[in-house]
Amino acid sequence: MLLAVLGYSMAPLVVAVAGGDSPFLFNAAWRLGLVVGFASFGILLYRNVLTSIEARRHIVNRLRSPAILAAVFSNNDYAFFVLAATLVHVSAATVVFETWPLWMILMLAFAYRKIGRYRRNLRLTTSMVLLCLVGLCFMVGSQSGTIFGNVDEQQSSTAVLGSILALVGALVGSFAAFSFKWSTDVSEELSEFEALSGVGAQFGEAGRQRFLELLCLIVAYGVSSSISVLVSLVVGIARGEYMPFNLQVMAFLGGVVTYAPATIAWRMGNLQTTNLGVNAVIYGTPVLSLFWLFLLSLATAPILIAIFDFNIVRPDYLVIGLISIVVANLLINFEAEVRFGFKALILSMWAFGAFVYLRDDLLNLLPFETWLWPGDTYPEALGLSATIFILLLSFRVARMSERTQDEDNRILELFQSLDLLVRRNVIDRAVRDHLIELDDARTPAELQSSYNKAKLCFAEAVAAGPDARNLARLGAAETQLNIIVHSRQQGIELGELFALLIFGGSTILIGILSRPPLTGWIGFLVEILAALFSAVIVFLIINVWDLHRERANLILKKRDESDDYGLIFSNPRSRRFEQSMSVIIGLAITVAYAALLWQKWLP
Repeated sequence: MLLAVLGYSMAPLVVAVAGGDSPFLFNAAWRLGLVVGFASFGILLYRNVLTSIEARRHIVNRLRSPAILAAVFSNNDYAFFVLAATLVHVSAATVVFETWPLWMILMLAFAYRKIGRYRRNLRLTTSMVLLCLVGLCFMVGSQSGTIFGNVDEQQSSTAVLGSILALVGALVGSFAAFSFKWSTDVSEELSEFEALSGVGAQFGEAGRQRFLELLCLIVAYGVSSSISVLVSLVVGIARGEYMPFNLQVMAFLGGVVTYAPATIAWRMGNLQTTNLGVNAVIYGTPVLSLFWLFLLSLATAPILIAIFDFNIVRPDYLVIGLISIVVANLLINFEAEVRFGFKALILSMWAFGAFVYLRDDLLNLLPFETWLWPGDTYPEALGLSATIFILLLSFRVARMSERTQDEDNRILELFQSLDLLVRRNVIDRAVRDHLIELDDARTPAELQSSYNKAKLCFAEAVAAGPDARNLARLGAAETQLNIIVHSRQQGIELGELFALLIFGGSTILIGILSRPPLTGWIGFLVEILAALFSAVIVFLIINVWDLHRERANLILKKRDESDDYGLIFSNPRSRRFEQSMSVIIGLAITVAYAALLWQKWLP
């Protein structure tokens, strides 16, 4: 994915130099370069597969598919990108166009919905990618400085149209997901061919499947791009576009050298994991693209100065945008604690830090003028609200921690008893798996389902007529099961949660919507503490929502295919890495906002 970012980040440079007013002719040359790059890669890597007449015939027959038509449609994305660059600066068009990972993730999830190819973490993934999208908006604003201000109406309409065209290009490109699904289906069919039984065997079964799937993707992209070249040529000529030969060569070479390798690397990255969130790494593309544009804007040649006129009006917006993109990528691609509460803490630190820094701009949009705390009672009001919140939270956490520990001990004791009864053939061995399912239950429906299955095992064991001693053990085990399930049904009390939300929310509102009329060091420290304090309160509320569900791992697991069960031991090195990432992300956000607030209060 990082190699893909490097290649994709070069594309805006090619668009800026060679795009001009010929979007469809540019797209034709660009896609022709992609075809040549893919063909070269395919011939070098897949000669053995391509020599199989049976395989070639099967691939050709499967090309008559709606997925290939969708791929042809998706290959017009750069035509819209070039059109957008004629209305807005290429850097702004780049930022909007690079939202395509969000739409691609959603489209991939839709295309693979029936076979479950990708891990179903769409809520987290989508929220993180949306955070990247917010970051891109700030990056656009860093060049215009108009997120919270007024702009000329004509300039605004042009910018909106250019942004819409860039967004359309991103949406169009996401239809390539259907060619991915096509490549998955065809590669599974090819893997059954006897003539290809030895192809990719050195990579193992999973690696062999990825090897064949990459070939099918190259075919799908290459064929659809070839058709797109013809379509773009016809449309470009019909529109009367003109593109000098040297610019055609430049666009062609850009497709060969940058776009083709980047696309191959990107698809290989997706094949290596079932986590769609890995695509969020692509949001590093606009960051690197803007860096290249900035470097070339320093050029002294007049023609380059005219093309790469680059100006950052609001560097602070750029920093906030970069923070959001980096944080979202880290949260998706490093597990950085498995608790959702921690992810909420990181997101809250970003959100409250941005709000506190920008609240002068934001609150000036409100219909009233004065919002500063009128007097010296600000610390007392904030402290009183926070104290009540902490007292309520402490009582809740103490009860939940005690209950969770008791449940864990009871489950271990019950499992040991049931395991002994299973080995004596008193009860069905499946009861242990039902108990593990109960331990893993996250919803009332899952809890009830696993409980009913376990109860059925007990009923069958009692009906079999065990001796008095085993019958007593079954009765004691069933009693333990009922106690555990009853305890697990006790969720958080709504009244208590409401009180936590009231006082936690009041503390946050006092902290971020007001501040005493201070300046200098004191103002800087008050705003830093307000942002961090608010983020920690959000973390504590979410963390206490259901504390017994915050365990890092299940308690028990089955060892391979044997009849042995045991405790789960976490990987200490992995745990240390996750905790280190947690600290690093939090410190990075704090330092970044501290630097921004330093410039705000102590310029």
